[in-house]
Amino acid sequence: MKLNKIFAMTALAVSSVAQADEVLVIMSDVSEMQLKGGYNYQTGVYLNELMEPVKLLLDAGHTLTFATPTGQAPTLDPVSDTPSHFLDESDTNYQSHKALFEQLQLTDKAASPVVSFSRIEQMGIENFDAVFVPGGHAPLGDLVANDQLGEFLRHFNAEGKPTALVCHGPIALLSSMPDSKEFESKLKAGEQPQPNEGWPYAGYQMTTFSNTEETVATQYYLGGDELYFWPQDALTHAGAKYSKGEQDWHPHIVVDRELITGQNNKSSVGVAQALLKALD
Repeated sequence: MKLNKIFAMTALAVSSVAQADEVLVIMSDVSEMQLKGGYNYQTGVYLNELMEPVKLLLDAGHTLTFATPTGQAPTLDPVSDTPSHFLDESDTNYQSHKALFEQLQLTDKAASPVVSFSRIEQMGIENFDAVFVPGGHAPLGDLVANDQLGEFLRHFNAEGKPTALVCHGPIALLSSMPDSKEFESKLKAGEQPQPNEGWPYAGYQMTTFSNTEETVATQYYLGGDELYFWPQDALTHAGAKYSKGEQDWHPHIVVDRELITGQNNKSSVGVAQALLKALD
């Protein structure tokens, strides 16, 4: 029995009154990124940023479909596999989420339920009620200028459907630009591109991993190398109204219309709670 069918059955068991919503969970295929100085950085999806929302959504009875650009099983970011990244840093909480992660088999190359963006197109993006994008640095590798993802996001924006992203996840919003590839190229070249006319999220209040947090991440995780560009700068250049919390590494969630964004790994629970509220 496929996992999405199991999720649907679970949803019916949880609630006989409310119909389960269909939530699309978008992840990156990337497991390795070449940085500005040539260093090959091992990356992937962040455990808590994925699983805290996933667990809350499943517990609420919603049906989840997991997708990456090519349908490859995603990779778990090795530095994320620790209780300290969770909002509740207890080992009990970590073990609960890790057990669910392993049960879902998302990173299992043979058994993963993850589908491709092309398969999502076949299923019909209109059949999904919300979308969620977790972070890790990986979205910088293949979600910034993906035409299929751009179509998905424009649909959710036009229909006012809840769109939730956390930490580096909000960088995926750039895919909905009419010319996202050119915008990305300018960012990688160290330029400061002008806002791309027609970006549906221009003027939205939002947050993402801050420059000050990225400075720390660069020091401890990137082997002394650097990313080509940082999410805060990229979204600001695109025309977003960026904000960050008073303290780094603390929850900061921004809701503007259908868009829900969280600043960092500690914001994942708050993003999921806001998404659940939007789905009520």
